[in-house]
Amino acid sequence: MERMQVYFMSVKFSAKEMDEMEDIIDSFFKMKKVKISIPVDIFELATELGFDVRGAEFSEPLEGLLIVDEFENEIGGFNSNKVIVYNCEKDIYTKKFVVAHELAHYIYEKIISKESKIVVAARDHENQNYSDDKKEQMMDYIAAGLLVPRNDLRKYNKKMDFKEIASKYNVSSELAKRRIEEVCHE
Repeated sequence: MERMQVYFMSVKFSAKEMDEMEDIIDSFFKMKKVKISIPVDIFELATELGFDVRGAEFSEPLEGLLIVDEFENEIGGFNSNKVIVYNCEKDIYTKKFVVAHELAHYIYEKIISKESKIVVAARDHENQNYSDDKKEQMMDYIAAGLLVPRNDLRKYNKKMDFKEIASKYNVSSELAKRRIEEVCHE
C-alpha cells in the first residue's frame, strides 16, 4: 500500500479531535519557538529541530523510521541523537509526507508525554490494519497539518481550488484535498 492512499483518512475524526491535533502542532511550535514559512520545507524544519534526516533504500513496505535517544549525544553513525530516515525511492511528495509523519510521532510524544527522552517509530504498510490504527491516522493528520498549516490555509481556502493550494504549499493534489476537507470542517 502506498502512503498516497492514506492521504485520505479512513478513521473519521470529530471536529474536536481535529482541533486537539492542530493544538498539538501549535503547542509544539510555540514551545520550540519555531516560525513556519510557506511552503514548509519539512526537511529543513526537521533539521532545525536537531534531526539528522536521510534517505535510504528500504525494502517494501518500510517507508520511514524515527529514532530519538535524548540520553545520548549521537545515535551510532549519525550526527545527532534524533534521526529520521525515509525511503529515497519514493516520489518527493511521499518523501515529504513520510518525514512529516515521523516528525509527528516526535511532536506528539513531546506534547503528550513531556518526559519522553526515547522515541522510536517505524512506518510500514505490511500491517493491513494501518487504516484502522487511530494513532497512526493521528500521525498522518499531524503530518498533513505540518505541511499545510491550518491557520495559513484558512486565509486561502475560500479563494483557491485544490490545485492552487497544492501549488502554494508544494504538496500533492491529494494532500491539498485532504487538508481542505479537514480545515473547512466547520
